[in-house]
Amino acid sequence: MPGFSSWIWLELLVVGVFVCWTSGGPKGWKRQPLLLGGAALVFLVGLQPALDAAARHSVWLHCLQSALIHHLAPVLLLFAAVRESPVEASFKKEGKGVRIWVAIVFGAMSGVWMLPQLHQRLMDDAALYALMKWAMALSGLWLCRVMGRYCQRADVSLRQQWCFSLAVALPQVLVGVMLLFSPVLYSMHGHGAMSAQLDQGLGGVLICLSALVLLWADRVLHRKPQPTGSAGGAGLPVRAAAPSCG
Repeated sequence: MPGFSSWIWLELLVVGVFVCWTSGGPKGWKRQPLLLGGAALVFLVGLQPALDAAARHSVWLHCLQSALIHHLAPVLLLFAAVRESPVEASFKKEGKGVRIWVAIVFGAMSGVWMLPQLHQRLMDDAALYALMKWAMALSGLWLCRVMGRYCQRADVSLRQQWCFSLAVALPQVLVGVMLLFSPVLYSMHGHGAMSAQLDQGLGGVLICLSALVLLWADRVLHRKPQPTGSAGGAGLPVRAAAPSCG
């Protein structure tokens, strides 16, 4: 097909394999069409190389792509996994260091592209942009896995829950607010009839909304009833097992 290089075909193949792997393939889509099928569709749209070409030249399209693969698809996978039958053997506790690192990496994936020293190079280089896109998708899946396991624990206090939730969501909100209220930061040239200020402002709104969706999902999972375990507290939680998110 004219205009389609072998590299694009290869990435489309990788996208297809990745979508099937993370969402369980056709069997998963039939089992939970809204959650697993929805996550597959969101990943399929958000990871398209054709979207890269437009998102590299528009702040709001870049933020839309980020919201799809970095926030929405992992959240759908998280809810799908929580609804699955519990498998107590797969329950594991994540250490505090893992939670700190996943919050740092997840936040960095949203903030690093805003740095003036890196922004132009990331947007101009298609290979670097594709690498950043895949890093966003994988960091979203990692956060999903850690969030799922953390939400299953009965020994986590309300303060600890909120600390982790805010550590993940607040940096995203700050990025969105900076885009929304700052003067034009980047000389993007793909917004067509849209002004550069509006292009950047829409991007900020999208990032803020996706961060709030993530915070909402985390709080909904943490509000699940606490298990009535043994007095010694050594038993496993009776809630659904932690999601694998791929």
